[in-house]
Amino acid sequence: MAERFRGHCDGPFALYGAYASFYTGKTRSYLRKKGIPFVERLPSHPRFREEVSPAARSKRIPILETPEGHVIQDTTAIFDYLERRFPDPPALPSTPRQRLAAYLVDLVASEGLKVAWHYRWNFKEPNLHFVTREFGRSFKPRGSDELLDHYGNVVAAQMDGHRPRLGITPELYPVMEEIYFDILDTLEAHFTETPYLFGGLPSVGDFGLMGPLFAHLGRDPWPLHLMQKRAPRVFRWVEHMNTPEIQSPEFWDTPMSYLADDEVPDTVVRLIRMFCQDNTPIFQATAGLYHAWMEARPDLPAGSLISDVDEDQPNLGPITTSLRGHRITAGSPAHALWVLQRTLDWLAALPPDDRAAADALAASCGATDLLSVTLARPLTRIGNRLAVA
Repeated sequence: MAERFRGHCDGPFALYGAYASFYTGKTRSYLRKKGIPFVERLPSHPRFREEVSPAARSKRIPILETPEGHVIQDTTAIFDYLERRFPDPPALPSTPRQRLAAYLVDLVASEGLKVAWHYRWNFKEPNLHFVTREFGRSFKPRGSDELLDHYGNVVAAQMDGHRPRLGITPELYPVMEEIYFDILDTLEAHFTETPYLFGGLPSVGDFGLMGPLFAHLGRDPWPLHLMQKRAPRVFRWVEHMNTPEIQSPEFWDTPMSYLADDEVPDTVVRLIRMFCQDNTPIFQATAGLYHAWMEARPDLPAGSLISDVDEDQPNLGPITTSLRGHRITAGSPAHALWVLQRTLDWLAALPPDDRAAADALAASCGATDLLSVTLARPLTRIGNRLAVA
Protein backbone atom coordinates (compact mmCIF):
# COMPACT_ATOMS: atom_id res chain seq x y z
CA MET A 1 0.00 0.00 0.00
CA ALA A 2 2.95 2.33 0.59
CA GLU A 3 5.07 3.30 -2.41
CA ARG A 4 8.73 4.18 -1.91
CA PHE A 5 10.72 6.77 -3.81
CA ARG A 6 14.33 7.87 -3.61
CA GLY A 7 14.96 10.30 -0.82
CA HIS A 8 12.82 11.14 2.19
CA CYS A 9 11.18 14.08 3.86
CA ASP A 10 12.83 15.53 6.95
CA GLY A 11 10.74 15.76 10.10
CA PRO A 12 7.08 14.87 10.50
CA PHE A 13 4.58 13.28 8.14
CA ALA A 14 3.41 15.42 5.24
CA LEU A 15 -0.26 15.47 4.29
CA TYR A 16 -0.91 16.64 0.74
CA GLY A 17 -4.50 17.78 0.49
CA ALA A 18 -6.90 20.71 0.51
CA TYR A 19 -9.64 22.10 2.74
CA ALA A 20 -12.24 21.67 0.01
CA SER A 21 -11.31 17.98 -0.35
CA PHE A 22 -13.75 15.37 0.98
CA TYR A 23 -11.12 12.81 1.93
CA THR A 24 -8.50 15.26 3.17
CA GLY A 25 -10.96 16.38 5.84
CA LYS A 26 -11.23 12.82 7.08
CA THR A 27 -7.45 12.29 7.21
CA ARG A 28 -6.60 15.67 8.72
CA SER A 29 -9.00 15.07 11.59
CA TYR A 30 -7.53 11.62 12.20
CA LEU A 31 -3.96 12.93 12.35
CA ARG A 32 -4.93 15.70 14.77
CA LYS A 33 -6.94 13.54 17.15
CA LYS A 34 -4.26 10.85 17.15
CA GLY A 35 -1.58 13.40 17.97
CA ILE A 36 0.53 12.37 14.96
CA PRO A 37 2.93 15.18 14.03
CA PHE A 38 2.40 16.36 10.47
CA VAL A 39 2.59 19.32 8.16
CA GLU A 40 -0.02 20.00 5.51
CA ARG A 41 0.88 20.90 1.95
CA LEU A 42 -1.26 21.77 -1.06
CA PRO A 43 -1.08 19.81 -4.31
CA SER A 44 0.57 22.88 -5.84
CA HIS A 45 3.63 22.29 -3.64
CA PRO A 46 6.72 21.57 -5.81
CA ARG A 47 7.49 18.34 -3.98
CA PHE A 48 4.01 17.01 -4.70
CA ARG A 49 4.30 17.69 -8.41
CA GLU A 50 7.89 16.56 -8.80
CA GLU A 51 8.18 13.55 -6.49
CA VAL A 52 5.14 12.58 -4.42
CA SER A 53 2.50 12.39 -7.14
CA PRO A 54 4.74 10.49 -9.62
CA ALA A 55 5.73 8.02 -6.89
CA ALA A 56 2.09 7.41 -6.03
CA ARG A 57 1.06 7.29 -9.71
CA SER A 58 -1.83 9.47 -8.64
CA LYS A 59 -2.88 13.10 -8.34
CA ARG A 60 -5.80 12.13 -6.12
CA ILE A 61 -5.60 13.69 -2.68
CA PRO A 62 -4.95 13.12 0.12
CA ILE A 63 -1.56 11.52 -0.15
CA LEU A 64 0.52 10.95 2.98
CA GLU A 65 4.31 11.04 2.87
CA THR A 66 6.06 9.34 5.76
CA PRO A 67 9.38 10.50 7.27
CA GLU A 68 10.98 7.40 5.74
CA GLY A 69 9.97 8.34 2.21
CA HIS A 70 6.87 6.21 1.69
CA VAL A 71 3.82 7.69 0.01
CA ILE A 72 0.35 6.33 0.73
CA GLN A 73 -2.77 7.28 -1.22
CA ASP A 74 -6.36 6.48 -0.14
CA THR A 75 -7.75 7.10 3.33
CA THR A 76 -8.38 3.42 4.05
CA ALA A 77 -4.77 2.56 3.28
CA ILE A 78 -3.54 5.59 5.25
CA PHE A 79 -5.60 4.68 8.32
CA ASP A 80 -4.60 1.01 8.25
CA TYR A 81 -0.94 1.99 8.02
CA LEU A 82 -1.05 4.62 10.76
CA GLU A 83 -3.24 2.64 13.15
CA ARG A 84 -0.62 -0.10 13.27
CA ARG A 85 2.13 2.44 13.82
CA PHE A 86 0.26 4.64 16.31
CA PRO A 87 -2.17 2.39 18.21
CA ASP A 88 -2.77 4.81 21.10
CA PRO A 89 -5.27 6.39 21.38
CA PRO A 90 -7.09 3.76 19.33
CA ALA A 91 -9.38 4.74 16.46
CA LEU A 92 -10.67 1.18 16.27
CA PRO A 93 -12.73 -0.17 19.18
CA SER A 94 -11.46 -3.55 20.34
CA THR A 95 -14.90 -5.06 20.92
CA PRO A 96 -16.89 -6.70 18.10
CA ARG A 97 -20.12 -4.71 18.15
CA GLN A 98 -18.47 -1.28 18.29
CA ARG A 99 -15.78 -2.26 15.77
CA LEU A 100 -18.38 -3.47 13.28
CA ALA A 101 -20.51 -0.36 13.76
CA ALA A 102 -17.46 1.88 13.27
CA TYR A 103 -16.52 0.05 10.07
CA LEU A 104 -20.06 0.30 8.70
CA VAL A 105 -20.34 4.04 9.35
CA ASP A 106 -16.94 4.63 7.76
CA LEU A 107 -17.82 2.48 4.75
CA VAL A 108 -21.04 4.29 3.86
CA ALA A 109 -19.96 7.79 4.92
CA SER A 110 -16.79 7.49 2.84
CA GLU A 111 -18.22 5.63 -0.15
CA GLY A 112 -21.96 6.23 -0.32
CA LEU A 113 -23.07 9.70 0.76
CA LYS A 114 -23.98 11.31 -2.55
CA VAL A 115 -25.64 14.13 -0.64
CA ALA A 116 -22.21 15.74 -0.23
CA TRP A 117 -21.71 16.05 -3.99
CA HIS A 118 -25.34 17.14 -4.44
CA TYR A 119 -25.18 19.97 -1.95
CA ARG A 120 -21.89 21.25 -3.34
CA TRP A 121 -22.59 21.18 -7.08
CA ASN A 122 -26.37 21.43 -7.43
CA PHE A 123 -26.67 24.73 -5.53
CA LYS A 124 -24.51 26.91 -7.72
CA GLU A 125 -25.92 30.31 -6.80
CA PRO A 126 -25.00 30.15 -3.09
CA ASN A 127 -21.98 27.83 -3.41
CA LEU A 128 -20.10 28.22 -6.67
CA HIS A 129 -18.17 31.43 -5.95
CA PHE A 130 -16.82 30.06 -2.67
CA VAL A 131 -16.15 26.55 -3.95
CA THR A 132 -14.35 27.53 -7.15
CA ARG A 133 -12.05 29.92 -5.31
CA GLU A 134 -11.33 27.23 -2.71
CA PHE A 135 -10.21 24.88 -5.45
CA GLY A 136 -8.35 27.70 -7.16
CA ARG A 137 -6.36 28.32 -3.97
CA SER A 138 -5.23 24.70 -4.02
CA PHE A 139 -3.41 25.40 -7.29
CA LYS A 140 -2.49 29.08 -6.87
CA PRO A 141 -2.67 29.77 -3.12
CA ARG A 142 -1.37 33.34 -3.52
CA GLY A 143 -2.93 34.02 -6.89
CA SER A 144 -5.22 36.84 -7.89
CA ASP A 145 -8.97 36.41 -7.82
CA GLU A 146 -8.88 35.99 -11.59
CA LEU A 147 -6.38 33.12 -11.33
CA LEU A 148 -8.39 31.47 -8.56
CA ASP A 149 -11.52 31.66 -10.69
CA HIS A 150 -9.70 30.24 -13.70
CA TYR A 151 -8.28 27.18 -11.92
CA GLY A 152 -11.40 26.72 -9.81
CA ASN A 153 -13.59 26.64 -12.88
CA VAL A 154 -11.36 23.95 -14.40
CA VAL A 155 -11.91 21.78 -11.34
CA ALA A 156 -15.64 22.59 -11.27
CA ALA A 157 -15.96 21.40 -14.87
CA GLN A 158 -14.19 18.15 -13.97
CA MET A 159 -16.48 17.60 -10.99
CA ASP A 160 -19.53 18.26 -13.12
CA GLY A 161 -18.28 15.54 -15.42
CA HIS A 162 -18.93 13.03 -12.63
CA ARG A 163 -22.67 13.76 -12.75
CA PRO A 164 -23.59 10.66 -14.85
CA ARG A 165 -21.72 8.37 -12.44
CA LEU A 166 -23.69 9.71 -9.50
CA GLY A 167 -27.10 9.64 -11.14
CA ILE A 168 -28.52 12.57 -9.17
CA THR A 169 -31.19 13.90 -11.51
CA PRO A 170 -33.50 16.80 -10.54
CA GLU A 171 -36.21 14.28 -9.65
CA LEU A 172 -33.93 13.01 -6.88
CA TYR A 173 -33.19 16.41 -5.32
CA PRO A 174 -35.99 16.01 -2.72
CA VAL A 175 -34.59 12.58 -1.83
CA MET A 176 -31.13 14.08 -1.26
CA GLU A 177 -32.67 16.66 1.07
CA GLU A 178 -34.55 13.96 2.96
CA ILE A 179 -31.36 11.94 3.41
CA TYR A 180 -29.37 14.96 4.57
CA PHE A 181 -32.01 15.99 7.09
CA ASP A 182 -32.33 12.42 8.38
CA ILE A 183 -28.57 12.30 8.97
CA LEU A 184 -28.55 15.68 10.68
CA ASP A 185 -31.53 14.86 12.91
CA THR A 186 -30.09 11.50 13.97
CA LEU A 187 -26.66 12.92 14.74
CA GLU A 188 -28.12 15.97 16.49
CA ALA A 189 -29.92 13.65 18.89
CA HIS A 190 -26.76 11.59 19.37
CA PHE A 191 -24.37 14.50 19.99
CA THR A 192 -26.74 15.92 22.59
CA GLU A 193 -25.70 13.09 24.92
CA THR A 194 -22.40 11.72 23.59
CA PRO A 195 -19.29 13.47 22.20
CA TYR A 196 -18.43 10.80 19.61
CA LEU A 197 -20.21 7.82 18.10
CA PHE A 198 -19.11 5.36 20.78
CA GLY A 199 -18.37 7.47 23.84
CA GLY A 200 -15.40 9.63 24.72
CA LEU A 201 -12.99 8.58 21.95
CA PRO A 202 -13.35 9.23 18.22
CA SER A 203 -13.38 6.12 16.05
CA VAL A 204 -12.84 5.36 12.39
CA GLY A 205 -16.60 5.90 12.06
CA ASP A 206 -16.31 9.47 13.33
CA PHE A 207 -13.46 10.16 10.93
CA GLY A 208 -15.46 8.64 8.08
CA LEU A 209 -18.27 11.09 8.80
CA MET A 210 -15.81 13.97 8.65
CA GLY A 211 -15.36 13.47 4.91
CA PRO A 212 -18.83 14.66 3.93
CA LEU A 213 -19.77 16.58 7.06
CA PHE A 214 -16.73 18.88 7.02
CA ALA A 215 -15.40 19.52 3.54
CA HIS A 216 -18.75 19.75 1.73
CA LEU A 217 -21.67 19.95 4.13
CA GLY A 218 -19.85 21.84 6.90
CA ARG A 219 -18.04 24.46 4.79
CA ASP A 220 -19.91 25.12 1.55
CA PRO A 221 -22.33 28.00 2.16
CA TRP A 222 -25.73 26.41 1.54
CA PRO A 223 -25.37 23.05 3.32
CA LEU A 224 -23.45 24.79 6.12
CA HIS A 225 -26.39 27.15 6.60
CA LEU A 226 -28.74 24.18 6.82
CA MET A 227 -26.49 22.38 9.30
CA GLN A 228 -26.13 25.41 11.58
CA LYS A 229 -29.86 26.05 11.51
CA ARG A 230 -31.14 22.49 11.85
CA ALA A 231 -28.35 20.72 13.77
CA PRO A 232 -26.08 23.13 15.70
CA ARG A 233 -24.67 20.28 17.80
CA VAL A 234 -23.54 18.53 14.63
CA PHE A 235 -21.84 21.73 13.53
CA ARG A 236 -20.13 21.95 16.92
CA TRP A 237 -18.98 18.32 16.56
CA VAL A 238 -17.48 19.16 13.16
CA GLU A 239 -15.62 22.10 14.74
CA HIS A 240 -14.29 19.95 17.54
CA MET A 241 -13.23 17.15 15.20
CA ASN A 242 -10.76 19.63 13.70
CA THR A 243 -8.99 20.28 17.00
CA PRO A 244 -6.25 18.13 18.55
CA GLU A 245 -8.03 17.91 21.89
CA ILE A 246 -10.03 14.74 22.46
CA GLN A 247 -12.18 15.94 25.33
CA SER A 248 -14.52 18.79 24.43
CA PRO A 249 -15.62 21.42 26.99
CA GLU A 250 -19.25 20.32 26.64
CA PHE A 251 -18.34 16.81 27.80
CA TRP A 252 -15.67 17.60 30.36
CA ASP A 253 -16.82 14.75 32.61
CA THR A 254 -16.95 12.06 29.90
CA PRO A 255 -14.07 9.57 30.19
CA MET A 256 -11.81 9.47 27.15
CA SER A 257 -12.64 5.88 26.36
CA TYR A 258 -15.18 3.87 24.40
CA LEU A 259 -18.48 3.00 26.04
CA ALA A 260 -18.40 0.06 28.43
CA ASP A 261 -19.87 -3.36 27.65
CA ASP A 262 -19.48 -2.93 23.90
CA GLU A 263 -22.50 -0.61 23.84
CA VAL A 264 -23.63 0.79 20.51
CA PRO A 265 -26.08 3.67 21.12
CA ASP A 266 -29.56 3.43 19.63
CA THR A 267 -28.89 6.58 17.58
CA VAL A 268 -25.91 4.90 15.91
CA VAL A 269 -27.99 1.80 15.21
CA ARG A 270 -30.59 4.07 13.62
CA LEU A 271 -27.94 5.81 11.52
CA ILE A 272 -26.50 2.54 10.25
CA ARG A 273 -29.95 1.16 9.48
CA MET A 274 -30.64 4.21 7.34
CA PHE A 275 -27.25 3.93 5.64
CA CYS A 276 -27.84 0.26 4.84
CA GLN A 277 -31.34 0.78 3.49
CA ASP A 278 -30.07 3.46 1.13
CA ASN A 279 -26.82 1.80 0.03
CA THR A 280 -27.04 -1.98 0.24
CA PRO A 281 -28.65 -2.28 -3.25
CA ILE A 282 -25.71 -0.35 -4.73
CA PHE A 283 -23.14 -2.71 -3.18
CA GLN A 284 -25.14 -5.76 -4.28
CA ALA A 285 -25.47 -4.54 -7.86
CA THR A 286 -21.80 -3.55 -8.03
CA ALA A 287 -20.75 -6.96 -6.72
CA GLY A 288 -22.97 -8.53 -9.40
CA LEU A 289 -21.14 -6.63 -12.11
CA TYR A 290 -17.81 -7.62 -10.60
CA HIS A 291 -18.85 -11.27 -10.66
CA ALA A 292 -19.84 -10.97 -14.33
CA TRP A 293 -16.55 -9.22 -15.10
CA MET A 294 -14.63 -12.07 -13.46
CA GLU A 295 -16.68 -14.77 -15.21
CA ALA A 296 -15.65 -13.25 -18.54
CA ARG A 297 -11.98 -13.53 -17.46
CA PRO A 298 -11.64 -16.93 -15.77
CA ASP A 299 -7.86 -17.16 -16.23
CA LEU A 300 -7.00 -13.64 -15.07
CA PRO A 301 -3.67 -13.77 -13.20
CA ALA A 302 -3.30 -12.30 -9.72
CA GLY A 303 -2.30 -8.66 -9.82
CA SER A 304 -4.30 -7.84 -12.93
CA LEU A 305 -5.75 -4.34 -12.85
CA ILE A 306 -9.51 -3.91 -12.91
CA SER A 307 -9.26 -0.92 -15.23
CA ASP A 308 -8.05 -1.36 -18.79
CA VAL A 309 -7.36 2.37 -19.00
CA ASP A 310 -5.45 2.58 -15.69
CA GLU A 311 -8.15 4.35 -13.67
CA ASP A 312 -7.46 4.29 -9.95
CA GLN A 313 -11.18 4.01 -9.09
CA PRO A 314 -12.74 2.15 -12.02
CA ASN A 315 -16.42 2.00 -12.87
CA LEU A 316 -17.66 -1.44 -13.89
CA GLY A 317 -20.69 -0.07 -15.71
CA PRO A 318 -24.09 1.48 -14.99
CA ILE A 319 -26.38 0.06 -12.32
CA THR A 320 -30.04 0.87 -11.71
CA THR A 321 -31.36 0.58 -8.16
CA SER A 322 -34.08 2.07 -6.00
CA LEU A 323 -33.38 4.89 -3.56
CA ARG A 324 -36.26 5.60 -1.19
CA GLY A 325 -38.79 4.55 -3.78
CA HIS A 326 -37.14 6.37 -6.69
CA ARG A 327 -35.25 4.83 -9.59
CA ILE A 328 -31.60 5.86 -9.83
CA THR A 329 -29.08 4.91 -12.51
CA ALA A 330 -25.46 5.54 -11.62
CA GLY A 331 -21.96 4.14 -11.94
CA SER A 332 -20.81 1.05 -10.03
CA PRO A 333 -18.18 1.98 -7.41
CA ALA A 334 -15.73 -0.94 -7.58
CA HIS A 335 -13.44 0.79 -5.09
CA ALA A 336 -16.24 0.61 -2.50
CA LEU A 337 -16.12 -3.19 -2.75
CA TRP A 338 -12.45 -3.10 -1.74
CA VAL A 339 -13.36 -0.98 1.31
CA LEU A 340 -16.21 -3.37 2.17
CA GLN A 341 -13.79 -6.28 1.89
CA ARG A 342 -11.86 -4.94 4.91
CA THR A 343 -14.93 -5.50 7.09
CA LEU A 344 -15.74 -8.88 5.53
CA ASP A 345 -12.18 -10.11 6.13
CA TRP A 346 -12.28 -8.91 9.75
CA LEU A 347 -15.61 -10.65 10.35
CA ALA A 348 -14.33 -13.90 8.87
CA ALA A 349 -11.39 -13.93 11.31
CA LEU A 350 -13.45 -13.39 14.49
CA PRO A 351 -13.71 -16.15 17.11
CA PRO A 352 -17.20 -17.68 17.35
CA ASP A 353 -18.51 -15.68 20.32
CA ASP A 354 -17.36 -12.35 18.86
CA ARG A 355 -18.78 -13.29 15.47
CA ALA A 356 -22.13 -14.06 17.06
CA ALA A 357 -22.14 -10.65 18.78
CA ALA A 358 -21.23 -8.90 15.53
CA ASP A 359 -23.89 -10.79 13.59
CA ALA A 360 -26.53 -9.87 16.15
CA LEU A 361 -25.62 -6.20 15.85
CA ALA A 362 -25.70 -6.44 12.05
CA ALA A 363 -29.22 -7.89 12.23
CA SER A 364 -30.40 -5.07 14.50
CA CYS A 365 -28.88 -2.49 12.11
CA GLY A 366 -30.29 -3.99 8.94
CA ALA A 367 -26.74 -4.74 7.77
CA THR A 368 -27.04 -8.51 7.27
CA ASP A 369 -27.64 -8.26 3.53
CA LEU A 370 -24.77 -5.82 3.05
CA LEU A 371 -22.41 -8.12 4.95
CA SER A 372 -23.60 -11.08 2.89
CA VAL A 373 -22.13 -9.58 -0.28
CA THR A 374 -19.49 -11.90 -1.70
CA LEU A 375 -16.68 -11.16 -4.12
CA ALA A 376 -15.80 -13.52 -6.95
CA ARG A 377 -12.14 -12.95 -6.12
CA PRO A 378 -10.55 -10.80 -3.44
CA LEU A 379 -9.51 -7.29 -4.41
CA THR A 380 -6.23 -5.59 -3.69
CA ARG A 381 -4.43 -2.39 -4.66
CA ILE A 382 -1.18 -2.39 -6.64
CA GLY A 383 0.51 0.90 -7.35
CA ASN A 384 -2.62 2.62 -6.03
CA ARG A 385 -4.71 0.83 -8.67
CA LEU A 386 -7.52 -1.63 -7.95
CA ALA A 387 -6.53 -5.18 -8.89
CA VAL A 388 -7.58 -8.79 -8.36
CA ALA A 389 -5.66 -10.62 -5.66
